[in-house]
Amino acid sequence: MNDTESPIERVRAIVAEILAMDPGDLDVTADLFNHYQADSLNLIEIVARVEKHYQVVLPQSGLPQARTVTALCDLLTREAA
Repeated sequence: MNDTESPIERVRAIVAEILAMDPGDLDVTADLFNHYQADSLNLIEIVARVEKHYQVVLPQSGLPQARTVTALCDLLTREAA
């Protein structure tokens, strides 16, 4: 990974790695739980990696709505601003 990646590309790569899949196969608008069978532990790991990479703390209140890569990036953008 490099520093020129967009947030959506970086978050997609993190999610794909945690779910053991190719980033190109990950639809950023698909529900991570229903479509990819992610579970709450996967979400905890995804959030921790995103927070560490971007040095931000995502609010727990926003996590239930962050069910897609796009929604997670939207939350990240709001918190990083």
